[in-house]
Amino acid sequence: MHAGADMGRILLVEDDADAGRVVAEFLGTLGHRVISASSARQARRVLAIERVDLALIDCLMKGEQGDSLAEHVSQLGIPTILTSGDPHYLETLGGQGLPFLAKPFRLVALEELISRFLQTDPERQSPVASN
Repeated sequence: MHAGADMGRILLVEDDADAGRVVAEFLGTLGHRVISASSARQARRVLAIERVDLALIDCLMKGEQGDSLAEHVSQLGIPTILTSGDPHYLETLGGQGLPFLAKPFRLVALEELISRFLQTDPERQSPVASN
């Protein structure tokens, strides 16, 4: 676990089981609680019953696509990061304004992005950090 990491509950929506496992294990080593979903439908069920601090969503999945799910998650006030292995997918997002990581991404880049989101959420900052 990294010193100073701001642990959070992260919803990981990834339909590639191997990629999901790697990312979930990495985030777990950082001290985050990872809730995995393999589809947008499963993610929506999780969101109905779990508190989530951040969502990491694969754009291209079977069924509902990740950008549609990301729009829903953002409307709930949950910070969202999109990922995709399609290098042209970013062009199709049409200015949603969500952070995007192209696969394959460096795990350290993911860690930095997540840290920025969780550290800027005033409800997640400790009283010591806000002094």
